[in-house]
Amino acid sequence: MAEAFVILTGETQAKSPAISFINSNKGKPLLVADEYTFKLSKATTTTKYWICTINGCAANVHTDSNNRLIKTVGDHNQFPEKEKLEVHEVREKITSFFKFFFTFFSVLTF
Repeated sequence: MAEAFVILTGETQAKSPAISFINSNKGKPLLVADEYTFKLSKATTTTKYWICTINGCAANVHTDSNNRLIKTVGDHNQFPEKEKLEVHEVREKITSFFKFFFTFFSVLTF
């Protein structure tokens, strides 16, 4: 039985992560890519530089001024934060529900 081997030459490009944005508990923007969160470190007129929210992690993301992914830099030294992101999503939904509820209720009482 013959076995086939595939030899890849040149560089292999990693698949670009899909990015999204959420707000931190303090209302600041957080970038989410591959279940990791990044906070804005620096912004220039053309580029935004995001760093991992975990202290000591070397992973970074660069986006353009319109929040489109330019590149990712470095590797994470921790596992993805899937559960943390799920909790954050539930908290945001509860917060927006209560904002809507109290706004609606205050309109009815006046």
